[in-house]
Amino acid sequence: MPCFDLPSTLNAIWVSIVGFLNSSFISASLSALAGAGLGVWGAQKLAERSAKAKELLEALRQANAIVVLASTITNQALALKRQQVKPLSDQYFKDRDVAEALRGNLAGGAQAEPTTFQVQLTKITPLTIPIETLKSLTFSAHLMPGRALALVSMVEQFITELTHAIETRSDMIDAFHKSSLPSHILCFDYYGLRRSDGNTNAMYHDIMVAVCQYTNDVAFFSAELAEELQTHASRIREKLLKIRREVPEVNSVDFSGAHQSGLMPSRADYESWLSGFNSQD
Repeated sequence: MPCFDLPSTLNAIWVSIVGFLNSSFISASLSALAGAGLGVWGAQKLAERSAKAKELLEALRQANAIVVLASTITNQALALKRQQVKPLSDQYFKDRDVAEALRGNLAGGAQAEPTTFQVQLTKITPLTIPIETLKSLTFSAHLMPGRALALVSMVEQFITELTHAIETRSDMIDAFHKSSLPSHILCFDYYGLRRSDGNTNAMYHDIMVAVCQYTNDVAFFSAELAEELQTHASRIREKLLKIRREVPEVNSVDFSGAHQSGLMPSRADYESWLSGFNSQD
């Protein structure tokens, strides 16, 4: 039988394999494979980076648009309050306090000088607000914070309530004009005071309260939405600047004047709602 030197044979085979792997052909092939792998990986990373930049840019543009819409609604509500609601309600509640005190004195048997009250039956112009545009833009936007979605729902709710209250007040004004009530009965019903027969019609008084409250609600929550989206847009812009150099600016809002004048409702009045949400992406 032929006799084989196994160690020598294996060593020869190994030398042949090493020589083959060190050949210029294999070196070139391995380099090509490595280059192809790195190329695919680089292209994939570039595509991901581009897609992320596109998503962030679109989110920034959407946030900026919502800031504009929300601040527009805020300014409309504040203008309505300043021009119509506040002058009417301030005079109404001031006169009502006088009428209530006078009625209490008369009920107690005290004598009083005749007092004249001016019934203000001026109608309030309803707001025309792009709420559907705001909703569509917000609910379809990318990367939208949950707090912003909740704020849009609140804005929609109080716009609906305010519109209904203004329309109801207008209907009541028409009813007052048609009723031909005696002046003292009209006064009782206008201020929501108890009549001498014990009955009370507080409907107009309650509507005045509602108009004031809902005007404040619309102004506050739309301002809160504008400020929330301004903060959100700033965060998006910071992320986008890490990917690309040219980035749109963030639309900014400033309601400090309305706060200082007392026209904007206090945040303390809405603390129970605000405490349930944290501003975050």
